[in-house]
Amino acid sequence: MRLRRGLGLGLFRGAGADRRRRAAELAGIEAEITSYGEALDRHSFSPGQPGATDEMRADLVRALDAYEEAKQALVGDRDRADALDVLRALDEGRHALACLDARLAGGPPPERLPLCFFDARHGRSTTHVSWAPDGGAPRNVAVCAADAVRIAEGREPITPRGRARTVSLFRASEEARGARGRATAPPQGPERRGGRAGREVSGRGDGRHRVVLPEPGRSAVLVLRTERPAHITVRVDRPQGRRPRGYQLHSADGPVVARIPLSRGGGRREVGFQLEFRDGARERWSARTEPLDAIPAFDMHIDGQGFDVVRYQGAAGPGMLRHRGRGAVVLQALDHELAEWATVAEGNADSDVTVTWPGPGYYQVRAHGAWSLTQEPDS
Repeated sequence: MRLRRGLGLGLFRGAGADRRRRAAELAGIEAEITSYGEALDRHSFSPGQPGATDEMRADLVRALDAYEEAKQALVGDRDRADALDVLRALDEGRHALACLDARLAGGPPPERLPLCFFDARHGRSTTHVSWAPDGGAPRNVAVCAADAVRIAEGREPITPRGRARTVSLFRASEEARGARGRATAPPQGPERRGGRAGREVSGRGDGRHRVVLPEPGRSAVLVLRTERPAHITVRVDRPQGRRPRGYQLHSADGPVVARIPLSRGGGRREVGFQLEFRDGARERWSARTEPLDAIPAFDMHIDGQGFDVVRYQGAAGPGMLRHRGRGAVVLQALDHELAEWATVAEGNADSDVTVTWPGPGYYQVRAHGAWSLTQEPDS
């Protein structure tokens, strides 16, 4: 009985320590939001001041939007792992303020490295280093200061689930690469269909709904369409009761067409999602799930619009992300379960951003405008 009692006490103590850790992480993130809000309040720039330009005003709007997005994204988070959207929003806002300060001083906007390749929670990258997974070829990746030191010392970088996750992504990517064909003009956007899709659901305006996965317990994508231009917040349920993942979808020139990754987990057969239209608009929409083989694949070039998931089949090396339109554009590497793994490139508005492809695999583009991805020849 004493052994049982001791084991139970240890479990309760462990659970208590875990709760305290989570509470401390969330308190730290709340403090980051508060500190950023105070920096906004202290900033001396006024949109109507003499010499103010449209670029300066756009930087201020981007900084203010990031503050509101960070506050909203924190609701329901349980720990720092859940709060990646908050951290990205704060990072976007800080960069916007840095751009504003540079313009006010008469200089160019600062160069912006992406968030750490190995884990976005590490924060902004500080340098590029040469790194190779076990059995893989070396490649240049942007990393935070801590990971740069670890790699220089011959140690493994700190990854979300440890070293195994980093290696598994590249192994799965190499397997996917074995079946690739060299299509120079692949079908574009979510119109391409692969294997059997889940049954379509449709509606009008806000609401909570469920869609059936093509294969229970397997990763898939959610394809969402509207009949007309719209601005929607989509919150997709995640496995094991984790906080829903939020997406801001927007199209001013035509209907919203977006492909959203659904990570596998828990043997679930259905996935729930919540739609919220701006200003209570009651636009018509439809949604369905599609299997992984419906994701458009490319090795040299692909074009798209808005949010999408693509499968890169080319080699590790240089590339380019081009974006035309308002707002930010982010290219993220996904692992073989379609979970977010690393930020590869980021830009804002009309921009041409250099990409260092880690290797073949699944990637997510988060954007509102038109974009293209290319593989560039090694110089």
